[in-house]
Amino acid sequence: ITHDSRLGKRQMNQDRLGWAHTDDALLLVLCDGMGGHRHGEIAAQIVVDHCLRVFRHAARPRLDDPRRFLSDSLLDAHWAINNYASLRAIPLDDAPRTTCVACVIQDGLATIAHTGDSRAYLVRNGQTRTRTYDHSRVQMLIDAGELSEEQAQTHPQRNLVITCLGGDI
Repeated sequence: ITHDSRLGKRQMNQDRLGWAHTDDALLLVLCDGMGGHRHGEIAAQIVVDHCLRVFRHAARPRLDDPRRFLSDSLLDAHWAINNYASLRAIPLDDAPRTTCVACVIQDGLATIAHTGDSRAYLVRNGQTRTRTYDHSRVQMLIDAGELSEEQAQTHPQRNLVITCLGGDI
């Protein structure tokens, strides 16, 4: 497992990632805290920590249902972020938020869950294939045939995601 995270033009890197494994299963989690909201880095860390903790408890040595594990873990992490905000009197519309992509590899299969614009790719034989598509306003316009991939690169709403963990969306 290798990773690379770059600060870019931001003042703070809100990327968080983690992995855990047993002899029969591997969990990979990557989150990108949303900078337009307070404490995006905390939201991202809450999700990573929660998913790893639940995996270590549930994978003995494999998960009964990887799809259900991912669904339940991410939903619980969403509520954990909102609980964090509530305990600190942060209004829900300004609660910490993060995008996420998580993958369980077990029995030779990769099960992926994601929200927002964090992506999963499959790289095989020198070819890169997208395995997830952004939950974003721009992707909706592309899917509807109202916007081209080229137009999306400079669209004013190119960073607007329509789903995330934390907050009220």
